[in-house]
Amino acid sequence: MNQKIGTSFYLFAILAMAFFSCKGGMRPETVKAVGGHLDLRNWNPDSSLLSLEGEWKFYPYLLPKEINEETRPFFITLPSHWNQFDLPNKQKLNGFGLGTHRLKLLLPIREEASSLALLTGEQDTSHAIFVDGKYLGGAGQVGKNENDYIPGVKSSLVIIPLQPGQKELILDLVVANFAHRKGGAWNDIILSNYQLANQRLVWNKMNQSIVAAILGFVAIIFLLLYFFEDKSMHAVGIFAFAGIIFLRNITTGERIILDYISLPYSIVLRLEYLSWFWTAPILTLYFHMLFPEDFKRRITRVFSLLSGGLTLILLLPSVYFTETASVYPFIFLLNGGYIFYALFYSFVNKRAQSKNLVFGTFLLLLASINDTLHAEGIIHSFYVGPLAVIIFVSLQVNTFGVAIKASIQRNKDLAKNLISLNESYSRFFPKEFMKYLGKTDIRELKLGEQIQKKMTILFADIRSFTEFSESLTPKENFDFLNAYLQRVGPIIRHNRGFIDKFIGDAIMALFPYSPDDAIRAAVQMQSEIRLYNEKRVRSGYQPIKVGVGIHTGNLILGILGEHERLEGTVISDAVNLASRIEGVTKMFGAEIVISADSFIEADQNLGYEYRLLDRVAIKGKSESVYVVEVLNGYEDEKRDALIAKKFEYTVALEAFRRQEFEEAKEGFLDILNTVPQDNVSRIFLKECERHLQFKNIEF
Repeated sequence: MNQKIGTSFYLFAILAMAFFSCKGGMRPETVKAVGGHLDLRNWNPDSSLLSLEGEWKFYPYLLPKEINEETRPFFITLPSHWNQFDLPNKQKLNGFGLGTHRLKLLLPIREEASSLALLTGEQDTSHAIFVDGKYLGGAGQVGKNENDYIPGVKSSLVIIPLQPGQKELILDLVVANFAHRKGGAWNDIILSNYQLANQRLVWNKMNQSIVAAILGFVAIIFLLLYFFEDKSMHAVGIFAFAGIIFLRNITTGERIILDYISLPYSIVLRLEYLSWFWTAPILTLYFHMLFPEDFKRRITRVFSLLSGGLTLILLLPSVYFTETASVYPFIFLLNGGYIFYALFYSFVNKRAQSKNLVFGTFLLLLASINDTLHAEGIIHSFYVGPLAVIIFVSLQVNTFGVAIKASIQRNKDLAKNLISLNESYSRFFPKEFMKYLGKTDIRELKLGEQIQKKMTILFADIRSFTEFSESLTPKENFDFLNAYLQRVGPIIRHNRGFIDKFIGDAIMALFPYSPDDAIRAAVQMQSEIRLYNEKRVRSGYQPIKVGVGIHTGNLILGILGEHERLEGTVISDAVNLASRIEGVTKMFGAEIVISADSFIEADQNLGYEYRLLDRVAIKGKSESVYVVEVLNGYEDEKRDALIAKKFEYTVALEAFRRQEFEEAKEGFLDILNTVPQDNVSRIFLKECERHLQFKNIEF
């Protein structure tokens, strides 16, 4: 209901705007001159506009200064073109030439000096206004030949000064044309006081400007809808139609394009004809997209080809291409008739959206006929095509709004589905992985894409899981692993890491920003596992132990596999080393072990305590590497005890490295007497005893 109200308001607003813009100017009264004379003695110039029509004296090929009392006048009814005007000796005027139109006005008598104003519309194709032989203004430059002539088609407003008691005046309208197939004073000639005449000129321009603004707005809106919605051809059709009518609106009538851009008459005329040639074919193409069953492709193409051919003719001089105006109206009306016929057929067949289109198209057809006849001077009215287009588009707002609403809803549903799908994919393929490959959509990933980056790798593995899992059923195994992973997975993400893959019961996670994130995550994981173990013990289950290995180094993220089966993976010696370091936790019975590289790059203000384990050989590497234990991975009691013995441990380790095994043995024994659960010291103690035993063997 709210949508209908909003649509109705929108329609009302557009129609009201157009209506008031048309009604803003006072409609002129028509007065008919007889024999080149017009009696205005009873007229009040302050109350009305007069359209000076009827019989004017006509002097072909003569300027006002060349006319005298002996010059024989002809009589011509204005407004009209002079084409085919009868001259002596059975001659007829063509469109080219110059002519003076003269009218004698009997004026209302005023005791004080006053003034009148004359407003002339565009004439074909230049004009000048003289009063009592004095030039007052015009458009372009009149001349008897092409060298003295400059075309200019726009309205002109001139002030006619009157002397006190002045009873009459001679008004001359000189028109010259050497650029168009038709010449003459075919448009309005309006007399009034200056205020009313200027108001009419302003309202004329404002009327066209408002219509142009609406058409331009409609064109832009539907173009944006095309690009940002679902590439609807409905939208691009309305954009094209509104756009071509916009072009016609600014190049006809008051030709408001000239108020913003200075263009030669030949360019403006070509734009006017271009918009005329393509109005009906674009509308036909638009309807063909909507109703392909009723608007036949072949007929639609024929009208488009005809307009294309006429467009090429616009490359010729204006004296040639304006001749198409004698032929194209028939094509235009034939095209319009076909549109209405096919659209009515769509209505009979109850096609969606056809009802409003039939009414709107009928208005367009009537307006097009009016504008064509007016432009040709066959009837004298005014251009109503742009206003009819606004009504036409407005009638579709509700229909198109419903279509857009449905489209938006479909897009929303699609977006939700895509978001859900991407969220589902992100559970199998980390979003961070795509981010570092510069992708936002999993569909963009291609085989072989890769990037090299320095990261910290974390491996976490459950100790003796194989033996542990043998006592569980397959379902219990899956339930246990899911319960465990749901506890440690969020910790990794919370510390700016992401899980690259699960390897059975093991986790491989990447931390792209800092080793601090990985170390902090490892400590929190061990804390969470202890809480999990408390719950398991209370439930009668066996507690678990997890070893965590961490290393920092360069690695390659990329897409591996073949075209039918792709996988995001990490390839690097650093990954292998991180996995081996996790294995070191089993060797020393430690919970968190990191490489020397991670230790060096970690922030010393992180607040954790470390101790060096040893330089150990790593399978697959020619050189041994130093590994460091993170003491904060243990429960508080053991952690504090190890920290308290950290100095003694360092001294004992140095003795061990100097192969002073007796001294080292005493140091590790002292530590174990205080911290019997120190697995690392126990390992070193056994090594000391082994070396001492080997030393005492006699060969």
